[in-house]
Amino acid sequence: MAVLSPSSLPQSLLSSPRPQTPFRTHPPLYHCSSPPLSSLSLSKTPISLSKPKSHRHHLLFSTTSSTQSLQTPRPFLSTHKPIQPLQTHFPTESLINTSLSSTITAPLLDDYINLLHLSVRYGDVQLAKAVHASILKLQDDNHLGNALIVAYLRLGLVFFAHKVFEGLSCPDVVSYTAMISGFAKSNREDEAANLFFRMRSSGIEPNEFSFVAVLTACIRVLELELGFQIHALVIKMGYLDCVFVANALMGLYGKCGSLDFVLQLFGEMPQRDIVSWNTVISVVVRELMYERAFELFRDMQRIDGFRVDQFTLSTLLAASTGGLARMVGKQIHAYALKIGFDSSLSVNNALIGFYRKCGSVKDVVALFKRMSIKDVITWTEMIVAYMEFGLVDMAVDIFDKMPERNCVAYNALLAGLCQNGQGSRALDLFFRMVEERVELTDFTLTSVVNACGLLMKLKLSKQIHGFILKFGFGSNACIEAALLDMCTRCGRMADAQKMFCQWPSDQNGSIIWTSMICGFARDGKPEEAISLFHLKQSEGTVVVDEIALTAVLGVCGTLGFHQMGEQIHCHALKSGFLYDLGVGNALISMYAKCGNMDAAIKVFNIMPTHDIVSSNGLIAGHLLHRQGDKALAVWSKMDNADCFSQ
Repeated sequence: MAVLSPSSLPQSLLSSPRPQTPFRTHPPLYHCSSPPLSSLSLSKTPISLSKPKSHRHHLLFSTTSSTQSLQTPRPFLSTHKPIQPLQTHFPTESLINTSLSSTITAPLLDDYINLLHLSVRYGDVQLAKAVHASILKLQDDNHLGNALIVAYLRLGLVFFAHKVFEGLSCPDVVSYTAMISGFAKSNREDEAANLFFRMRSSGIEPNEFSFVAVLTACIRVLELELGFQIHALVIKMGYLDCVFVANALMGLYGKCGSLDFVLQLFGEMPQRDIVSWNTVISVVVRELMYERAFELFRDMQRIDGFRVDQFTLSTLLAASTGGLARMVGKQIHAYALKIGFDSSLSVNNALIGFYRKCGSVKDVVALFKRMSIKDVITWTEMIVAYMEFGLVDMAVDIFDKMPERNCVAYNALLAGLCQNGQGSRALDLFFRMVEERVELTDFTLTSVVNACGLLMKLKLSKQIHGFILKFGFGSNACIEAALLDMCTRCGRMADAQKMFCQWPSDQNGSIIWTSMICGFARDGKPEEAISLFHLKQSEGTVVVDEIALTAVLGVCGTLGFHQMGEQIHCHALKSGFLYDLGVGNALISMYAKCGNMDAAIKVFNIMPTHDIVSSNGLIAGHLLHRQGDKALAVWSKMDNADCFSQ
């Protein structure tokens, strides 16, 4: 395989400055590998991004080549003495309170370093500030300044770390890298990129830790274009063989959906670690390539002989859940028990998600009771599991017993109540969230709109609609689609059509037109639903999903459009929605209403899973065509079906 080189990347990135494109703000999405630099534990408190500065867009690839040889990169704290307990021979008070000379001796330097270690170990901010005050009396020393920067960053004091950095007369690559990493991990990605450009323009060459730091910023805001430039610079400076840098590049490309780059980088790595394998496995799982994930897992053990960690197991369980591979998931569970991960919190949380999709409520409850350690994710997973199994009261009981709650737990309960048709209870919960000042997200408002649609109350729908518009959430696509759906359910078809016509043409309209088709179908206007479906299909501007297919199949059954129903059937087969439970049930009903019971039975037989709606549709079809014996035969099989034994 050819080595990945700058020629395989966009040529404009090697010779021209980066375009003036500001960073987008996205939530953190990737946990990269952990070289000594990235192991700093920084504060997660959100900090608003500053406006991009003009110097940020300096050319990455300077035409002046540096004649200085690259210094061997050093971890920030690894060159110092290991952290030792506070000993009585440390002159702590005299060190801080006594006026010192400007000369820094080696023992004095070690004392300062050890005090900074202690401040980080015990979270003692005042000790770090006291050491800082004493250091100000001494001569400028990068070694001590860098240690102080790292200490402040690990204590979550990015502002103080930046002040120390700006006070250094000649910051080196370690100083810059520490601050780039600190900004990248504190929701200040734009400042991290600016500082990287500033380091380059000052003539300081980045090392492998610098690349990991700036790539972390790119990953958190999905800045693929800048990532391409960083990749080319990595190749130019010879750092592509560094496993930390390659892992960070794979993480960026994986988050941005560039699977081919991930696989090419992974295949050309001369050396891999467990993070390399975990990264590529997680990327293929995100791309729904579940079998490929299991193949990579086997290759990891066969080629490099790595022992899996909790991240590997959690990812493989996610693949088992997504692929509905029940036996594979149970094998992974057994393997986790065998190698001693039975008490791992992340693995157990993933197991709850797996058994929620591929098991029974007994499996989920037994696992939950065995867990000695639980967090908010564990409790929230149980709420979702109970709701999916239709055990609403048990889900509410779990919510009430939670030792701590966040908005995700509230949203899980709210969505579960809507899913189970409990519109009134969902609205009561929403009012409680408003009173308790719980954070309201897009997901919260979408759920409460759905709850209002379930109740089909005109006045209430207008109140909820006004509340959402008042707080400025009306421009969100998902919320607008939910509002349109609510209007159609509450008899406000004129408002629904007005929202539909005002939808911006430059935005994806799949959700909104699907809601409109469903609205026409529910409002007794099947001709309008079919016309809209044909219009959007002919334009080719939207993607048909399983919800739209289900609605149109229902309309075909109502009108007796057998030929069109067959065409929709073919479209579902071509687009991969044939095995969706809702689409399958709609096909059974459509064929039964159109008089084609043979096709209805065939669809029923090829469905991978059934529910009560599947069998009821088949029974209703037989009864419609006066086939009582066949209806009774389906009824007799229902008691033995696995899907009704939860």
